[in-house]
Amino acid sequence: MSLTSFVSGLSATQVKGLTNANVAALDTAAVGALKSEAVAALSSGQLAQIANDEIEALKLSSLSTGALAGLTLGQFQQINTSATASLTDAQVSGLSTGLVSQLVTADLDALDATQMKALTSKQLAALNATQLSATSIVNLDAAQVGKLSGAQVTALDAAAAAALTATQLEGMTAEGVAGLEAADITALFTGTGSKIGSLSTKAISGLDVSDIAALDADGGKALTTDQIKALSATQIGALTTDEVGGWTDVQVAALASKQIQALNMAALDATQQGYLTSSQIAALDATQIGAIDDATLDAWTTAQLGAISSTGVAGLSTDNVAGLDATQVNALSSKAFAALDATQMAKLDPTVFSGLSSDLVKVLTADKIAALTNDQVTALGVTQIGAMSSAQIAALDDGDLALFSATEFAAISDTALKGLQEDDLMNMTDAQLDELTSARESLFSQDQTNWIIAAYTETTLAQ
Repeated sequence: MSLTSFVSGLSATQVKGLTNANVAALDTAAVGALKSEAVAALSSGQLAQIANDEIEALKLSSLSTGALAGLTLGQFQQINTSATASLTDAQVSGLSTGLVSQLVTADLDALDATQMKALTSKQLAALNATQLSATSIVNLDAAQVGKLSGAQVTALDAAAAAALTATQLEGMTAEGVAGLEAADITALFTGTGSKIGSLSTKAISGLDVSDIAALDADGGKALTTDQIKALSATQIGALTTDEVGGWTDVQVAALASKQIQALNMAALDATQQGYLTSSQIAALDATQIGAIDDATLDAWTTAQLGAISSTGVAGLSTDNVAGLDATQVNALSSKAFAALDATQMAKLDPTVFSGLSSDLVKVLTADKIAALTNDQVTALGVTQIGAMSSAQIAALDDGDLALFSATEFAAISDTALKGLQEDDLMNMTDAQLDELTSARESLFSQDQTNWIIAAYTETTLAQ
């Protein structure tokens, strides 16, 4: 009987009893003749005695995971791809990190999905990413992809990176995303098949400014509202017109106040600017308000207009201001209206003043009242005049008071009447004088009375 024939009949118990010297003495044929149950009985110490060039003859899939851990590097390097592919899932997960690091691309390509998913976190960490190809990487699950370091992701070749599926990207970390190179960003996150929407809100932070800039219209459009909310101010500032051009009202509304402050407002088209919420508009500075399309601004609701801050209102151009009607102006907050400068105020259409609310009239400062045109003053009605203080009435230019009709003059409050100065009273019309009742006349000081009489006398003498 030959040694090979004898060995083929050994039981598991007999194999366990073999000395290391006995095992080392087995030739290739004898090693290959061991039955599966006999191979399963080999210890790691016994396995280590088998010569490197004989190991491939062994029924590797029958080895216990404990014994497999005893494979030496020399033995492992003699195992061909088909032998590696024959390993069970348990055996794959039992390979030492040292051996895993020696797997060649072909070995990993030969493993099926269940074998690849058997790789542990430590084994994945031991992989040089150049070992992973487009064939093998798709067999990792999302959790495993999440274990890949930024350096490993960077080391992936273009084909392997591009092969990552949307499901796998769900597990990628911010560090992994940061490891993607420009070509990877283009392959994964641009075009109609953009997978960027699969990244978690934490992972999205791994995109730097150049990555954001590399996105196209499809990539930008694929961003979810949660992802948009997670973008930093720096990332928001890097968004281009192309990238936000496809955003819907829901996506635009997802931007927080701090984010909207970082956005180039010109990146939004006229329609999208119309999507801005009141809280977003309140965060806009003068430059951003100045970038709002005229037609869009005109179409903003009263709530949107009312959200313009006292800082942002400075961005309204004279054309913007000139186009506002009374309803739109009244929608402005008192602080915003008060922040309009004299030049802007003078550009308001006179019809605005005929419908100006009392609250807005009250915040007009003396210099702004003095800058009103004759047409604007003439447009003031009894409601507006009645809301004016003595200081505001006094701020009217010489002759402006004469523009008031008798009814409008009568609307001047008692308090404001007491504040009329010489120039105001010297320009009163006969109709205004006739309006004065004895009760109203009694409100005037001696100086005011003297001014009125002087004005009346001058008028009479002139006639």
